[in-house]
Amino acid sequence: MKKRIGILSFLISAAVFAQGTTIELDKSVIKNQNRERDFIVVPKVSKNTFTVTQEEIRERSYKNVEDVLKDAPGVIVNNTAFGPKIDMRGSGDKSLSRVKVMVDGISINPTEEAMASLPINSIPIESVKKIEIIPGGGATLYGSGSVGGVINIVTNSNATKDNFFMDLKYGSFDNRNFGFAGGQNVTDKLYLNYGFNYINTEGYRESEDNQNTTFLGGFDYKINERNKIRFQARTNKDKKDGTTEVSKKMLAENRKAPGLNMDIDTDNTSYTFDYELRATDNLSFGATYFEQMQKRKIKAESIDDIEIVVTTGNRAPVELTNLFKDVPSMLDATMKEEKKGVKLKSVYNYNENKGSLTVGYDYLHAVNTRKSRVESKVLVDYFESRDRGYHWRKMGLNATEQGPLINNIDIKLKKDSHSLYAFNKYELTDKLDITAGIRGEKTIYSGYRKNGPNKIPFTGVKTSNIDTDESMKNYAGEVGTLYKYNDTGSVYLRYERGFVTPFAAQLTDKIHDSELNRGKGQSKPPQVNVASVYVANNLKAETTDTLEIGFRDYILNSYVALSLYATDTENEITTINSGVTNPAVRRWKYRNIGKTRRMGIELEAEQEFDRLSFQQSLSLVSAKVINGSEKYGIVKGQKIPMVPNMKLTLGAKYNITDNWSVLSSYTYVGSQEARELDKNDKVVEYKIKGHGVIDAGLNYKIDSYANLKFGIKNLTSTKYNLRETSLEAYPAPERNYYLELNVKF
Repeated sequence: MKKRIGILSFLISAAVFAQGTTIELDKSVIKNQNRERDFIVVPKVSKNTFTVTQEEIRERSYKNVEDVLKDAPGVIVNNTAFGPKIDMRGSGDKSLSRVKVMVDGISINPTEEAMASLPINSIPIESVKKIEIIPGGGATLYGSGSVGGVINIVTNSNATKDNFFMDLKYGSFDNRNFGFAGGQNVTDKLYLNYGFNYINTEGYRESEDNQNTTFLGGFDYKINERNKIRFQARTNKDKKDGTTEVSKKMLAENRKAPGLNMDIDTDNTSYTFDYELRATDNLSFGATYFEQMQKRKIKAESIDDIEIVVTTGNRAPVELTNLFKDVPSMLDATMKEEKKGVKLKSVYNYNENKGSLTVGYDYLHAVNTRKSRVESKVLVDYFESRDRGYHWRKMGLNATEQGPLINNIDIKLKKDSHSLYAFNKYELTDKLDITAGIRGEKTIYSGYRKNGPNKIPFTGVKTSNIDTDESMKNYAGEVGTLYKYNDTGSVYLRYERGFVTPFAAQLTDKIHDSELNRGKGQSKPPQVNVASVYVANNLKAETTDTLEIGFRDYILNSYVALSLYATDTENEITTINSGVTNPAVRRWKYRNIGKTRRMGIELEAEQEFDRLSFQQSLSLVSAKVINGSEKYGIVKGQKIPMVPNMKLTLGAKYNITDNWSVLSSYTYVGSQEARELDKNDKVVEYKIKGHGVIDAGLNYKIDSYANLKFGIKNLTSTKYNLRETSLEAYPAPERNYYLELNVKF
């Protein structure tokens, strides 16, 4: 693998330096390109950032935002049964709480992680104007959950001119995709925008079918020279008729083999209203109110062995192991997340615009509810052992004992947060800028988890409750400086103290229930392998310290950006899950690791010539435990789980003629360590291998308004998994094809 990467890098470098052409200014640095209507312009932090432009999105034939981010520098897309998660700077399995993803400046991160994902595919790709990627985030401006980075998806909700885009795609697995988006200046004050996208595909594996439909619309109205309002609405329906992961042994025999049925229907809606006031030429105010709602219905099959150990007798106790083999069950769950929030901010430019002070207040109210029921088939026959599994005999329940295993869950959890912040940027000289900021946040948790009534053979009916009532206060701050040593180059240094508050659901563990109600004649509580109970875990918020240095410049006809960083995290929150993927019987523990350290290098480069252009990026991450806890199997020197050690991207484009062009890309994601709980709640570790994928495309420009594209994804049919445990996996598609027509006006 390393040899292939080295050869490919060498060939690209050789092609670059063989040319003697001078290249133009970079495309990757985020620039202020706000239209005249935008009164509020929040200063950028001093660091290297990256932008994926609308032009790059369209020429690469991405079908959704998830595909864009898979190719983006330093961004890892982790696949789950419920949708994607975004990892940056070694966030690992906690990426939902360490990487902030926004749409037009409003966070879309869920406020819980069980069966949760980022709704990034609820945004029509045709409506995306650009995607801003900020590694390492900014705790002052963005608050909790930005230590890994910030991604801002900017739509064409306030475009400067009339526009229209339409895409029609067809690909392997009967993938049909149609979408359009546009905007119209109805008057010189009123701009309307709209978007639609529909995807229907059978999926790579057998017995799968996915549908995704999105509508988007809004307006931008300039009341007068000092007042402006904007409204945006978005609705999305995602229907996945899929199957679960399969055993790795089965996968080796047939990569398209289906698992058990898992149907997931998700509805996403969001509304955002903005008001901006330019009080004076130097002072602006902004207010935003938003609502977001996600509702998810899940039906999932499972086949499990149910083991019930009962003890009878007091003076001479007898332990009986009762085993029900291959019991099918069905999970029926409804989950709902509702978020409402307010964002207030003001920007004051002073000292002839050399200084800019931003002061703001953020409020978020989130409610997560879940009701689920797991019911097995009627239990009749079982096997009994009196010597812990050495000898078995077939038994049967009597008519009064027969019935299904039933588990009911009812959850309602709330999280309220209030934040105040101030951020200042000042130009000391034409070449030297300094930035500083501070933020305080109070988080309040409340709610309950009800487990039951639950029915299990050989035990009594049981219901348990646990209430949540906690609050936390956290503070963040940063200082930074940027020095422009010539017309094209700059160097920066930055320190940040950040924090990550837990999700409300993370304040409890789900572990084996060792206190089940006793049945008739039992001298001890029975032990059931699929019985679980919620317990409080006294989880704390994380605190982070990040030191970062970097530069960007043109070196030997190449734009180069380099960043080096180190992040220490106190009380890092980690999750240890059981190895099963069925959410009905999965168990977990949340723990604070004493201290972890992430150190990394991020390198990006671009070269442009007459007809040829190249792009490269390399992200290296070392993420280890500095001070752990042997009690929880987390020790010094251990790698942080689910953190790929590297990501490499290589891209090239060659314009054969004014109408024909070819594109290619290579993306490699490195190996990662993982850990999970075995059936006895002991921690086991395993390794997930790295993988590399090559894509290639051919574009034909029909005229100024239309393009025709043909491409191949995963050209070499690399076999890798989208997600996996030590026992099971869900495979990624091998070689597949697409044909696409683009129209724009």
